[in-house]
This record gives sequence, structure tokens and C-alpha cells, in this order.
Amino acid sequence: MSRIGIGVIGIGVAAANAHLPVLSASQDFELLAIMDCDPARLEYAKGRWPIQHAYTELGALLANPGIKAVVVSTPPDSHFAITQSALKHGKHVLAEKPLASTLSQTLSMIEIAKEQGVCLCVGHEKRFHPTFEKVRHLLQSDSIGTPFYCGVHWASNVKLDPDHLIPEGYRAGYEWRWRNPEIGGGIIQDHLPHYADLIRDWTNSTPAAVYCQSWNVARDLLGVPPEQAVWEDLGLVVVRFSNGLVMRFETGTTGRSLSPLWSMGSGIGEWTEYGYILGTKGQLLFDLMPWDSSENGRIAIWRLNEAVARDIGWSYVEQTEPRRREGSPAGASHSMFAAQAREFAKAIRGEPSRIARGEDGAITVAAVDAAYSSAQSRRECPVAFQG
Repeated sequence: MSRIGIGVIGIGVAAANAHLPVLSASQDFELLAIMDCDPARLEYAKGRWPIQHAYTELGALLANPGIKAVVVSTPPDSHFAITQSALKHGKHVLAEKPLASTLSQTLSMIEIAKEQGVCLCVGHEKRFHPTFEKVRHLLQSDSIGTPFYCGVHWASNVKLDPDHLIPEGYRAGYEWRWRNPEIGGGIIQDHLPHYADLIRDWTNSTPAAVYCQSWNVARDLLGVPPEQAVWEDLGLVVVRFSNGLVMRFETGTTGRSLSPLWSMGSGIGEWTEYGYILGTKGQLLFDLMPWDSSENGRIAIWRLNEAVARDIGWSYVEQTEPRRREGSPAGASHSMFAAQAREFAKAIRGEPSRIARGEDGAITVAAVDAAYSSAQSRRECPVAFQG
């Protein structure tokens, strides 16, 4: 089957560390073009991957007849305009989350995709992380019974001292999220969509209502000027799903705990990301490495029947070792983004696909909207769109 011509719009951290390496090695896509307003980023990418065309204007990329699909990896405030234009040019789109800054914009994009007969997909790549694929299998095979509660901690402390704690090469990617007043949100907008989508994917349910508390620690407690700390940097979100499951989700950039299995959080600039799920027949705990790591996460499980019948307590769940490869991303991270690209190609070809679609992206946008409304009202707020 012939490869699909594709272009990447926006050469930031996500493109350089995930999309471009994956697409350049893909058997499904032919990486034809890149676009960015910064010529230096284009030169960097052209020097690293075999790319035929580099554009500084969106219209020039979209006018290329060989490009049938695009990846939009720009900041959130530009997603609507870029994606809308790409869809109207008849291109299939995989856009980083959130699909747009508002639910109305997201629904409008979905309608345009339907009218044009093209695929609109959203980058919920965590669906395809090898460790989360294993969690999904465990839950759907009834390993811990019916899940009814999930607690997640996903945080770092980089804002306490950005000069020393931001990893090398990531500063620009952090600072536009902190300083750009147009993107529509902070750490809650950035992280909540991933786990709202994961719970949906794992349990076939959807967010129904949200309660949220948020803080701007850098501005209010650390004395960071308001123009450098526009958005919240700490959030506590409680999401009630349609099947009755409740998720407690805490995330931030001003402090994190030590993770239980990997002991992540002891080093400089690390992200701690772990969670646990309670079920009617047991419990499960997952502990992730940073998103661009070559390593799998770890999973531990406790099963009621084994504990009662055979005195077996918590145990590790074995996982296949991630395949090593040179370059970035490697191992588990490459597997995650490569699987997403394969599922995007399946969607384009009209085959069954597990990639997150426009409607999935709209649900997570609505969940974020509900979180911000709740933070303002101090009340639980319904999720306005549930598919």
C-alpha cells in the first residue's frame, strides 16, 4: 500500500522529539514537508531528517498537492485557525491536544471535517504507551474487577527555580505555556485531557461532572511577575465519570512527590507521574517515566482472590522490554508515538482505528472547561459535551 504524504506544522519540542523521528521512519507515511515561522527551526529539522520541503507560510504547505495529511504541533491558541484551514484544504489532521481553546471551536472543526470527508484526530498518544496498553488490558480482562476510583499525581517542581530545574533544551517549551495569555489555560489544560481520555479508553465511560481547585503559586507565593506566570501552576481536579468511577487528579509545576515504584522525583527537573486504581476485586498501581523516556513504566497489582486463597500480596506485572533504537524518541516513547501514527494511517484509509477522533478531543476540551468553571464557582460543574 502506498505511503501517505504528510507535513508537520510547528517544529517545537513535540515535533522534534516525537513526530518527526517517527514519521521519518514510518512505513505508512512519507514525510514531505515541514512548516514553522522560525527559519532556524526549519534548518535544524532539515539537517536532522530527510525532508523535501520547508515552508514559513502555512498556505504554501497546504497548497502542496502531495500532502494528504498534516500534524499540527503548535501552541493551543493556533490550533483552531491552522486545523480549520487544513481541513478546508481537504487534509486529514492529527492535532496536538487541546484541539481548540473553546468547545464551540472544537465542534466547528468536527463539522468541517465531516463536510470535507477527512479525518480529524487528536494527539492523545498516552493511549498507546506500552505501559498504559497493559493497564487497559488488565482492566478489561477483569483483573481487579470493576474499577471505581483512580488517583493520579503528575507534577514537577521546575517553577521553583527554572534556571536550574528545567532540563536542557526544554526551556522555550515551558515558558510559552507560562507566559502566553492567549492559550486559554495552564497546567490543567495541559495535563487533564490525557487522563480524562485514558479513563474513557480504559472503561468505556465519559466525564460527566468536574470539581476543581487551582492555584497560581509562582505569581501569588513566589513573587514571579504576573506576565511571567499568567496561568495556574497547581490543580486538584475530581472528575465523576458516567459509569460512576471517580478520578482524583493532581498536577502542577511547583512541587511533586516521590513516586512509589520508580522513586522518580529525586533528580533535577524530573516529572513524577503515577496513579492507582481501586476495583471491586483488587487494586492496580502504575508509575511512569518522563514522556520522552526509552523505558516502560512499572505496574504493580493486588488481587483479592490471590490474597485470600494463597496469601499473595502486591506483585509486579511483567512487560515486554521496549525495543531500543538510536535517536529520539527511543524505546517506549517511540512505541507510543509510532503506534499513534499507525492508527492515524488506519483512520485515513478507512480501517478500524483506536486513535482519538475529533469527538474524543471535544469531550476533553469540555472537561477542561468544566474544571475552570468549577475553580471559579467552587462548585461541581457538568461537562457540557459527552459525545
